[in-house]
Amino acid sequence: MVSHTYIHIPFCSHKCDFCDFAAFAGVDHLTDEYEQVVLKEIDDRLSALEQKRGDLSQESMKSVFFGGGTPGLVEPRILGSMLEKLNSYIKPAADCEITIETTPHAITRDKLEQWKSFGINRISVGVESFLDEELKAMGRDHYRQEAFQGLELACQSGVDVVGLDLMYGLPTQSVESFAKSLECAVDFTSRFKNLRHVSAYGLHLADNSPLYSRFPKGAAAYPADNIYVQMFELLVETLERAGFEHYEVSNFARPGSQSRHNMAYWKNAEYLAFGVSAHRYLDGVRTSNWRSLKRYMRDWLGDETVDVIDESTRLRESIMLGLRLRRGIDLKVFEQEHGFDLSKRFRSEIEKFADAGLLEQCDGRLYLTKKGVPVSNSVISAFF
Repeated sequence: MVSHTYIHIPFCSHKCDFCDFAAFAGVDHLTDEYEQVVLKEIDDRLSALEQKRGDLSQESMKSVFFGGGTPGLVEPRILGSMLEKLNSYIKPAADCEITIETTPHAITRDKLEQWKSFGINRISVGVESFLDEELKAMGRDHYRQEAFQGLELACQSGVDVVGLDLMYGLPTQSVESFAKSLECAVDFTSRFKNLRHVSAYGLHLADNSPLYSRFPKGAAAYPADNIYVQMFELLVETLERAGFEHYEVSNFARPGSQSRHNMAYWKNAEYLAFGVSAHRYLDGVRTSNWRSLKRYMRDWLGDETVDVIDESTRLRESIMLGLRLRRGIDLKVFEQEHGFDLSKRFRSEIEKFADAGLLEQCDGRLYLTKKGVPVSNSVISAFF
């Protein structure tokens, strides 16, 4: 069953220095043409899927995610037309989660009303920091005051769930300055009951990131490893104290407000995807569209990558994704899916990390401890 869809909107007002996504500034004149190409892709791919699987109208869409880029930047009617085309093949569930990513300064009252009229019920606002000096250092094109204004508009709109994104490990950032951003975030969550989700990501840069031109690798402006861990620990402590559940390494939610769409990724469910650079997972194969905007618009059915997910890969992904979730891996379910007892197969690794206080096995689950989460990559890689 196909129940989740990602749609990539690549347009931005500015390409941030840390961004490694298929996002493009200065090409707004292509938005209408891009809309038509995505509509063609939806038609072509879903028609082919119907030939393979039968009538898709019997299925139910549980989540749609507009990512980017800055989907909040484009004319709302473009998002509406894409949803309409998708719904002509697969009907949305009554409680379908429809999410839009946006920068705070792209939010207006008119857009909010139009988004809601299309069924968008979840807004993810890329704040990153509430401090102007940090926003400037990372090459962001909004300011603290715009973050406040955009978030307030989103929360006042009455949309079901508003989420905000933060980053840590930024150049010029300290534990004290990160604490100020967290204080602002918590203040919003106390003032607006629909601000129910916070994502917080440690800075990770591609080798060719433009940020390195101003802050080279190893520069003193980047927080040291021990400071990075202190930031993470402060993040968890602050948000849990504010009533948020730490449900995935980088994600926190009020009870019942976890991202259904992202949970589908973390549980290795199938999902559709449309737009430049979009990745999909169907019938055990993960494919991606062309990352070049011009090439995608000429060849919207072409694949830049094709990965057949064999049992070995599926096993590794199940361990990696399962341990990223704070609930960890249900060992009984894992054995049913993969045919062996994980706790016995990797007994020595589990015992080593358990002795170090990084992993815990309890009540039929294997999960990272609070101490293990900041070094999750090192723990997970040991299983491979």
